[in-house]
Amino acid sequence: MALYAAEGIVLGTRSWGEADKVMTIFTRERGLLRAAAFGCRRPRSPLAGAMQMFVHADLQLAEGARLETVKTASVRAHHAKLSLDLTALAYATFVAEVIRALLPEGVADEVFFHKLAAILTAFETRNPRVTALAAVLQTLAAAGLGQSYANCLHCGAKITGDAFFHTREGGALCADCCTEDATDFSEELRLLLVALEQLDWAHPVPMQLRGGTLMAAEALVLAHIQELAGQPLRSLAFLSQLG
Repeated sequence: MALYAAEGIVLGTRSWGEADKVMTIFTRERGLLRAAAFGCRRPRSPLAGAMQMFVHADLQLAEGARLETVKTASVRAHHAKLSLDLTALAYATFVAEVIRALLPEGVADEVFFHKLAAILTAFETRNPRVTALAAVLQTLAAAGLGQSYANCLHCGAKITGDAFFHTREGGALCADCCTEDATDFSEELRLLLVALEQLDWAHPVPMQLRGGTLMAAEALVLAHIQELAGQPLRSLAFLSQLG
């Protein structure tokens, strides 16, 4: 089996056998991949510390027909707050599930990889609810599945002020292109979605958010994700328990 080095972030773990795990890892070099980590559930395993959710690690992997194999792993960052803050953990788990559901396996995206590392750091210091919404919007954009908020779907004109939104077509419509089945799309909601989709994690701009607008943004984005995924997201049950 050919060996190769990769920098990766753990986005999913599943117990396998008596002491093993199947990992879902987003790597800088090869994008999303699945790998077996043999023996990592044993306390003395050299892989034990790195094969945990949201760990950012340097890896040595062996290529496989169905699964890669993790040979060695050295932790770069483990985002300790995500194991201590239940709310941050719930929202980060939601983001991880969206990435696993929507991004294709084996497609490298170095820009998104660095965004993901910054997103996990942001969960330790920023509002987890807002962080998750921005992360999901940027995941949709990376997957080529984003909706159009800044420009009219039909004519391409830049939208200013209040407009309309067509759920089935997935984007905003200007007044001239509005159809009967479009709904109102306020400027406040549109500007929030655009700002979060374009958020620079290295230099975030302070935002003043109204609760109702944030809820409307979440509902719009979540409906889109649920339609794309084709099945309920298990992490939403975790979030609902937080009230």
